[in-house]
Amino acid sequence: MNGVSGTDRSETDAPDADDGVAGHEDLQALVIDASTTLLSANPDELDTKLTWTLRSVATGLGADYAGVYEAVDVVDEAGQRDDHGHEDFVRRYGWHRDAAGGTDSSSGVEAATAPALDRIDGGDAVRIAGDDRAGVEAATGLGDQAPAGDGPAGSERTSDWSVLAVPIVREYELWGALLFVGGTDRRRWADHEVVLVRSLADLIASSFERVERERRLTAQNDRLEEFAEVVSHDLRNPLNVMTASVDLAERTGDPEYFERAARAADRMDGIIETVLGLSRAGRDIGSTETVEIGRVARAAWTAVDTESASLVVDAPGQYSADERRLRDVFSNLFRNAIDHAGSDVTVTVGGLDGDRDGFYVADDGPGLPDGADGLFERGASGASGGTGLGLTIVRRVVDAHGWDIRATDGEAGGARFDIVVDP
Repeated sequence: MNGVSGTDRSETDAPDADDGVAGHEDLQALVIDASTTLLSANPDELDTKLTWTLRSVATGLGADYAGVYEAVDVVDEAGQRDDHGHEDFVRRYGWHRDAAGGTDSSSGVEAATAPALDRIDGGDAVRIAGDDRAGVEAATGLGDQAPAGDGPAGSERTSDWSVLAVPIVREYELWGALLFVGGTDRRRWADHEVVLVRSLADLIASSFERVERERRLTAQNDRLEEFAEVVSHDLRNPLNVMTASVDLAERTGDPEYFERAARAADRMDGIIETVLGLSRAGRDIGSTETVEIGRVARAAWTAVDTESASLVVDAPGQYSADERRLRDVFSNLFRNAIDHAGSDVTVTVGGLDGDRDGFYVADDGPGLPDGADGLFERGASGASGGTGLGLTIVRRVVDAHGWDIRATDGEAGGARFDIVVDP
């Protein structure tokens, strides 16, 4: 592309005042305003406020387009990552002057692989001034909405495109790029403009990180509320039973009261185990490896109080999974079957038929209750003494693997849970 420059430029390269470009102090004010806007945005406001910021700063720079791109790994046809670290860029946010309504806030996924973005791999700002319209279109992903130049008759823009791209760095790694495109032949990117755009890129990176932290904290607070609810409600009943039973046992010496207290203690232990399982389910999965589903299911079965229930494993295959967390899935599904279908239930683990890849857990009990759509919500259990957290744990672990789970009626009339590995 003509005019690609990786060197610094002096202030004499600044555009003329009549180019419609804000002066240095005005640009500083725009970036300061952007910092206030972005750093105060709630998670559900960031998309809108980032688009406003792109419009404001692009207008101040006299640019026709602004975009935020995320770097994504290049993979071959076999799905393998490029060993040379090459990356494509996908547009996540964009604004252009000629779009209907003045903004384009779509989060399209058009790849951007032109020289301006390719040069970002080195971490340096890239300043381009040339007349290669096709190159600029590829760099921005604008296509026929790029700034007008050698296009339709009557265009007010020249063909001398200019591009400024700076890296967006998060946690010392390249996350993406912030890119501006101008369309006047007098447009040159001054050093102070590059510095201010770099500051804006840092603000964008900080905003992304802050929003992600807030979302994680919100999820953690939600889990703490769940724990508090379980401790204050579910543990109170067996604790009262145990206290009363011990008191009666001391008064009467009847061993039946000691046995009742022991059963209450076992119940409390089970509730604590369930709560810990919910805590683990809220985290990302650990390392994965290829596991044989039948073997994991049998191991989980031995850890559950199955009474006279029976397990049938119908060769469901092998999948990449966190084995410990997968055992949590089976354990909770098995307990759910026994709680709802009875101690003599038969539970089957098998592979899915047809074009769906995955496995299922089914029982021969009475089937799904009314309102099955809410089975995976916290507190949905209808079993007496249940915490209502078991299926919530199942859903969270399945989601953490990138799988999907669906509750249906089984062929034997009982409940069936299909886990689709490649939804």
